[in-house]
Amino acid sequence: MQVDTTAETMSEPVIRELESRFVEVVEKVVPSVVSVSTVALARVQLSQIVPVQGQGSGVILTDKGFIVTNSHVVEGARDIHVTLSDGESYEAVLVGQSRVRDLAVVKIEGKKLIPIDLGESNNLKVGQFAIAVGNPLGLGTTVTFGMISALERTIQNEEVFLEGLIQTSAQINPGNSGGALVDTQGKLIGMPTAMVPWSQGIGFALAVDRIKDVFEELVSTGSVQSPWMGIMGVTLNRGLASHFQLTVDEGALLMQVPRGPSFKAGLRPGDVITAIDGKKIVSMEELRGLIAKKKVGSKLRVTLHRQDDTFETYVTLQALP
Repeated sequence: MQVDTTAETMSEPVIRELESRFVEVVEKVVPSVVSVSTVALARVQLSQIVPVQGQGSGVILTDKGFIVTNSHVVEGARDIHVTLSDGESYEAVLVGQSRVRDLAVVKIEGKKLIPIDLGESNNLKVGQFAIAVGNPLGLGTTVTFGMISALERTIQNEEVFLEGLIQTSAQINPGNSGGALVDTQGKLIGMPTAMVPWSQGIGFALAVDRIKDVFEELVSTGSVQSPWMGIMGVTLNRGLASHFQLTVDEGALLMQVPRGPSFKAGLRPGDVITAIDGKKIVSMEELRGLIAKKKVGSKLRVTLHRQDDTFETYVTLQALP
């Protein structure tokens, strides 16, 4: 019996080319990813304070020494040290941070630094390859590979409110926080920031567009004052409309309304926002983009659909807590 090995033979060059491409990307990205180590003071007893070491990753954004990492990596740090991929180590200063966004900028006085190439996250597609580069467990540079599993994820607890997250199957270990999630061109598309401890292979990254939006503000003011409407929702489509028995099939469907400006204005889970200041809203992404362009204190005229009624209310944007 003759076995057709044509497909097998044809796939070998493709695999080798793909492998070579990934190696090139990693070699390009590694010099822009750093290790961030910290020393903080912790009280273990009423009369005893001991130093506690922490470790994470960071990404060089400019040749002036500005490095972005997660806020939780440097939280409470008395000393911050940055180690480059070539082993050079520098003391770093905290320039600014936003705890609620889990984002921080530190600065070193290094020379010949290699900034990472910035990509865009607003045109990412589920299924794209993703490569995570970081320094997990203090072991040095580590690379993992996966794909973009989902977009526009949200994580919220008492300390953080993270929207528009990239979910990836690229493995994210302790210490990867603050590192780089890049595409197959070696461009930064996100920064690993969280892992679901009870799940296998689920990691999250801050979208690079959101990092770019607040970087200058963090550098110039040390903090971020961003407008917050106080809602969590998804883009409504026909499938969701049918499932929830709604009479509209476009807009932003509210899933949660924590206590905040929208809650005070009377918005509740299950409402569908269909317009802001008379402008039609067809997706949650469009609503987020509109809010991002507003100022804290802006009053929005919100048109919403609830059960069989459509009415308007006003929401005053607050600073993201």
